[in-house]
Amino acid sequence: MHETELIRRAQRGDSAALATLLQQHYLPVKKYLVTITFDRALAEDLTQETMIRAIERVGQFQGRSRFSTWLMSIATRQYLDWLRRERRERQAAERAADERPPAQPGPSAEGRTALELLQTLPPEVALPVVLKHYYGYTYEEIAEWMEIPVGTVKSRVFNGVRALRRGLGQDEA
Repeated sequence: MHETELIRRAQRGDSAALATLLQQHYLPVKKYLVTITFDRALAEDLTQETMIRAIERVGQFQGRSRFSTWLMSIATRQYLDWLRRERRERQAAERAADERPPAQPGPSAEGRTALELLQTLPPEVALPVVLKHYYGYTYEEIAEWMEIPVGTVKSRVFNGVRALRRGLGQDEA
């Protein structure tokens, strides 16, 4: 059965069709989340949350993009929400402790891979780089998912790639 038929059935309440759709897309969503979070346990949790959100909102899928793209956008939003929560919790903990922990120096640039360097970038920079250059999404799609202007996405991708090149010793002349 074609994916469009599965989607149509799932939207009409066919739980078997919905289960089949989600099973087909579970691993790609999880791999994507592992790639952007660098944390398998977190990726698993976010994948579960993504699937729950898809179950709740399958009726809202309008078919303007592929179903996999729709799921990736849900996964991206789940990750961004998690980042916001983490940031708020970290700020609250810092205020409660009434002192900031000393900054830890990063590892030396020698011998690091692009993936290791990507992990050192702030998540709001690393995420657009991964979405653009690893998954091939457009700046417009990334901007919509992250709820930021397209120019900001372009800037973050540019600066992220430049930082990666510097870290790899590939400075542009």
